[in-house]
Order: sequence, then C-alpha cells, then structure tokens
Amino acid sequence: MTLRHFCIYLTLISIGSWLSGCTTSHIFSDPLLYSQNFRGNRKITTENLEPLLPQKPNKKILRTPITPGLYFYQLFSKDFPKKKLQWEYELTKLNEDFEEQIKGLDINSNEYNKLLQKKEKKAQKLTRAIAEGNWAMRTFGEPPSYYYKDESEKNVEKIRTYYKNHGFFLTQVSYKVDSLFIKKRSVAVTYIINEGVSYPIGSNDSLVVKDFKILQLLEKHKKQSFLKTGERLTVENYNAEKERIESLLKNNGYYAFSKDFLSLKINALDTAQTGKLQVITYIPSPDRTPRSNNYSTAYNIGNIQFIADGTYANAYRTTVDTVYSPNIQYIFVNKKFSPSVLDTKIDLRKHQVFSQEKINQTQKKLYGLEQFQFTRINLDTTKGVINASIYAKPLDKYEFSVETGGSVFAGGSLNNLVPGPFLNTSFKARNINNSVNSFETTFRFGFEAQAGFLRPDSVNRNLELGLNTSFIIPKILLPEGLAQRFENYSPQTRISVGGEFIGRQEYNRFGFKVASTFNWRPSPNKYWQVSLFDVNLVNTSNQAPAFRNFLDSLLRLGNNLKRSFQQSFISSMSATYTYTDNPYGQLKQGKYLKLFFESGGTTLNLIKGNKFGFLTNLLQDSLQFYRFIKASADYRKYIPVGRSDKTLLAYRINTGVAFAYGADKDLPYEKNFFIGGPNSLRAWRPRGLGPGSFTGSFDNPGSIILETSAELRFKIIRFYGDLNGALFADAGNVWRFPNQNTAGLSGSDFQLNRFYKEIAMDIGFGLRYDLSFFVIRFDWAVRVLDPAFKGDNWVFLRDNLKSPLYPEQPYSNPLTLNFGIGYPF
Repeated sequence: MTLRHFCIYLTLISIGSWLSGCTTSHIFSDPLLYSQNFRGNRKITTENLEPLLPQKPNKKILRTPITPGLYFYQLFSKDFPKKKLQWEYELTKLNEDFEEQIKGLDINSNEYNKLLQKKEKKAQKLTRAIAEGNWAMRTFGEPPSYYYKDESEKNVEKIRTYYKNHGFFLTQVSYKVDSLFIKKRSVAVTYIINEGVSYPIGSNDSLVVKDFKILQLLEKHKKQSFLKTGERLTVENYNAEKERIESLLKNNGYYAFSKDFLSLKINALDTAQTGKLQVITYIPSPDRTPRSNNYSTAYNIGNIQFIADGTYANAYRTTVDTVYSPNIQYIFVNKKFSPSVLDTKIDLRKHQVFSQEKINQTQKKLYGLEQFQFTRINLDTTKGVINASIYAKPLDKYEFSVETGGSVFAGGSLNNLVPGPFLNTSFKARNINNSVNSFETTFRFGFEAQAGFLRPDSVNRNLELGLNTSFIIPKILLPEGLAQRFENYSPQTRISVGGEFIGRQEYNRFGFKVASTFNWRPSPNKYWQVSLFDVNLVNTSNQAPAFRNFLDSLLRLGNNLKRSFQQSFISSMSATYTYTDNPYGQLKQGKYLKLFFESGGTTLNLIKGNKFGFLTNLLQDSLQFYRFIKASADYRKYIPVGRSDKTLLAYRINTGVAFAYGADKDLPYEKNFFIGGPNSLRAWRPRGLGPGSFTGSFDNPGSIILETSAELRFKIIRFYGDLNGALFADAGNVWRFPNQNTAGLSGSDFQLNRFYKEIAMDIGFGLRYDLSFFVIRFDWAVRVLDPAFKGDNWVFLRDNLKSPLYPEQPYSNPLTLNFGIGYPF
C-alpha cells in the first residue's frame, strides 16, 4: 500500500468516526432506534413483515453506524428552540393581523380572498418550520428516530394479527432490546417469532344465503373462488374472494350489492382435531343489517341516453340534434358524432341484465376514442329498471402543441461544446365530418451535432427535417369478424404518409414513407402495435467526393456498404409489444419490456425476379431491394433502495439482431443498430462506437447489439422543482454477422471466443432538474474499457496511450458532457 492510499483510507476512517460520534449522547432525550430485526420467521418473509413497523431507524451509510442525516440535523438545529418560539409568535401575530384586516369585508370579495391567500401562504411556511425545522434541517438533515417501548408492544400485536390473517392461529411473538457498545444511547430491537402451525383450508362450500337466486349463482361459480382447499389462508386471497363475489353479483344484475353485505367467516374451532379451516359465506352478513333490501334485487337495463354537450363559452346559438338508434337515444349539443360508431363503443343494451363490467367497458371504449375530455354514466333505479344517461364532454376540435429540447456534443473538450436543438410541432383535428376519425400532422426541425467524417477533429451540425401526416380511425380495418375481437381494447388504425430529410457534411438523404398501423391496448399496462404495410423509398444525393472514395474502397474489399447509400425501396411488416407498470422517470418500483420483430422484403419472396417492375422501370436499375429480419428486446427494471422514496436503482438491458438474407446480404442503413450518445454509452459520440474492436471516423452500424446501463438515482434538493443526481455505468457494443460487410473492417464481426473482450464500458455522474412537465439532464461520462485497444482495453486513469485511429496522436479520454431532455431510460 502506497503512502497516498494509506492517507486516503485514514482520512475516510476519520471522517466516518467523526460523523458517527460527533452527535454526543447528551443531545438526545431518549435512546435512538438503531435497527429492527426479525428472528424465527420462516414461512412469512422479512420483506412482508417490515411494512408492519411504521417507525424506521435513521438512515446509515451502507451498514456502518454512520448517520450523516442525523448529524446534519443536529448541526443545523442549534438555534432551533429559539427560532421555534419566534415562529410561534409570528404565526399568532399573523392570525391576529388577518382578523384586523378583514373586519367589515365581504368573505366573497376579491380583497378578502387576496388577503386570505397571502395569510395562508405565510402560515403554511411557519407551520412547517415549527413542526419540521428550518430549511437546512429539512433538506440535509433527518430528525432522530427514538426508541419507545409502547411502539414495540404495538408492533408485537401487529405481527401476531398479521400471522393470524395468514392462517397461523397459534403464533407467539415477543421482543428484546439490546444496547449497543459501538453506538452509545442506541438500541437494537429484535422481534422473536414462533410461527407455530399454519392450517390449510379444508372446505369452502358452506353458503348461508337468504336469496335463492343469489345462492344458485354462487354455487355455479364456486370453483372460481380464491380460497382454494388445501392452500393456506392469506389476507390477500381473503379480500380477493370478497371482491370476486361482489363483481359476480354486480355483473349479473345486482346493482345495489356491495361486499359490505357479505361476510366470510373462518371456522377454526375444530382445528385441533381436523387440522383444517372451514370457510363459511354469509349473505347478508350476520354482523350488520343491510342498509337496504335492494341488495337482492336483480335489475335489467331500461332506456339508454347519450348526451354530447359541445357548448363553449361565447357561443352565439345552441344547436341540438336528436338521433335514435335501435337501442340508444343520442342528443348532440353543438357538436355531432357518428351514432353508428358510438353504437359499437357502448356495450349497454335495452332489456339486458345490468352488468357493472359493461359500464366500465363502455367508459374505457369512449375514452379510447380520444374525442372526449371525460364521460360520466348516471344510473337511475327509481322505475324498477336501470335507466342509463351517458354524459360526454367533447375535446376541442383542433389542438396544437410545441415541444423543444436538444443535446450538447463535446467536440474533444469541454471548451468545444456544440448544441443540437430541436423543435417538434403537432397539429390534430378531431371528428372529421362527424365521423369520429382524426387527422394529425407532426413536423420536426432540428440539428444533431456530430464529429465530421471528412474532418473528425471538427464538429458539424446535421440538419434534420421531418413531416408526417396520419389519418386515425378508431377501429381495426380488418374483416368485421376479426375487427370485432379488438373492440374492447381501444383499437386504432393509423394510415400515415411522411417524409424525412437529413443534411450532413457527407451527403443529403431523403426518405418517403407510407404505412398502415394497427394499435390496441389489452390492458392499461400492455400495448400492441402491428404494421402490415410499411413502405419506404430512400434516396441519397450530394455525396462528398471523399465519402464516395471511402465507400468505393470498402467495395473493392468486398464490403457492400455503398449499396445502402443508393436509391432504396424498403418494404416491411412489424409487430411491437410493450409492457410497463412504472411511470417514466419516477422513483417507484416497476418494470418495462419492449419486444420488436420486423420482416423486410417479405413480399419479394412471392414476386418473380425479386423486384417490383414498375418501380425498377421508373427509377432504373440503381434501385436497391432488401430482404431481412430484425428482432430486439428492451428490458428495464426500477428498484427502490432503502425504506425511503429518495433513492432508486434503475437498470436496462437492450439486445437485438438484424439479419439480411437477400442475395447481397445487405441491410438498409436505417435498419442497423447504433450505439453511443446521450441515451446509450455516454462516453462515446452518437453512433460512434464499434462495430466490435474496429475504430472508424464515420457512423458505425452493426447488425447485433448488446448494451446495458445501470443508474443509482437519488434526490438532492428541492428548489422550484427537484434537483436529482445519478451515478451510472454503461456497457455494450455492436457487431456484424461474419461475412456481411465486414471486409476491410478488422474486428467488426461477432465471434463467441472474443466478443466479451470487446464490451465497452463507461462510468459517470449526472444531474437532473425535474420540473414535472419535463426534465433537463446533464451527464458527465468517462471511458473505462475501450475495445479499440485490442488486448489491453483498460483506459481509465491511464496515461501515455496512443490513439487507435491516429497512432501519431496521443489518446484522449475526456470527461464527456451529455445534455438531454428527459431521463436516459
């Protein structure tokens, strides 16, 4: 160990000891709660028991006794007792002054409301300061967590009750308190559990039900019960069974029924002999009298009325249209919609048995039309049937939105930062010709800063223009029998036409696209997108001579990358499945999965000569056709760290392959994988890493990708928004299939015996300013492993390395800054 390392370790130990011991024992009025543990629990996990303990110990660094939050709380609270008295006086004075100021004022006047708002704002700040301390105490500190004996005794009862609710009727729970030598005036509490025997459910067929029809209904569906014989009783299944019975009855006409009217009794009297539990279902509950006898009345649907009120402010006249369909009366106020389309979205029908599920499904379908701000369904039972009135408030017919953002490229040093701004605009017109169809146009204008191909030491801004127009139909355009299967899943068909232009130093590229896409959502967490028709016509022009020479040199070696920059016709079919249960960027547990599959040029297999004759004649023989398959998977996981909501571990794994099986075995340029940039490996420029160990100055496409990122995200401070931090590491690379455009690109092909040696890695630190409606992100990253150095690729904190691309120049491993809008994943 060097003297330098010894000094660092000694300093860290000294700081830790100081933070741990600087809060001397005489400061605290009671012993501190250092830890809470469980002993003896085997069938019930600690993770399930921990939420039963409301009080948490002070947060520590890893598992050491160092509690920085507690130290900072004490550090900034030296004047708190004195300040608290002052704040209490100010709060009293504030209320007295307010009472003086409002004398004689009308409580509905503007002057009174202004004074009230001003007073409430000041009172809220003072009340928070009195209860939680000053700004520094709240932001950097953490109040002491004291140990109280009565809290432990309450926790013992909570644990015992929890075990009883999970089928353990003889559980014994006690606790012991140990004083700590390493942390004076601190105690560790251990809850000692003797779980005893858990009794399985022996029978669940006892029904004590007064109404014979309800009894028959329960008998018919008893196999669907969540309380299965032979399984252990859990409170989760107990509650789920009550909800199942409630849903069953509500979906079979019993509109007024509630789970409060039923009782599930657990008979544990004979468990000593039988060793099993008996579940008895009572309707109504013997413990309470139903508020109304209507709980046992089964209703049918009566009249159905749909009202769309498009009245707006300053409307000079009101137009009311009434339309009758066989089942529904439509009343349109100042705005009309297609009754035939609405009929398919409203599941209620006259004379049918009432079903709560159909009510919920109707609201979901109407919301999925994206035509209404909200819908409300009122139900009236006064006439012995359920008359339904559906009230809908339409959205504005026209909607316009603008989004701006950008990124920053560091061209070799922090002194050469080049911004890459962008602007997105969107215009949407709803309910075209009263058809419930919509029209949407989006436009993108932006610049992307990148190192140039002709001069890698310079940074250029590449112009990006995009225009896309979509016609949106709220159904799947398939034969009626197939389309009907999607009606409950908010279906959409999008027919799109668009164009994209990219102007670079090396070339100009224009693409024209026509596509038809089906979208549907089986549940709030699941989303499908299927395209049976996606055609792109791409043309590259104004190629710089040096760029053409580069492509020609690769062609002479057998690399057909040049074909990707000729006129191309790309047709494909694709499917995307997305699952997510976590709001984007939130410090909340969840996961995200996106699966993608695409088949390109599939129709070429059915055409003689593998070409579309009319296109070939129109654009001559330079038109390129492609056949390929592409698949990718993107998985993300979000895991809260500790017991607070201030730290989150997020990680991502992204992998995919794209294989060309045509005669020339070429991929369209846009169908390749690229790696590097603000949302990928952040120490490399966008699209600048790989493939494999090859190093080039141009974009580096690959047909195989493997990348992963991990971030420890944490809150720092709140100041007109949340300032958050992140420690991150990124790893990955792209490769090409052997003998597919690998000629002249040494080390670019994927080989099992070396690909793991070509994994690039970086580490870094990020700051994110979260304003709720958008996030501004700054990430600083440095390379740790650079596969361009074949063999020994460790570059972190190493000097005297030569550039693999230009050996006469020293290797530069700068701290790369990435600026972006939103979280990286």
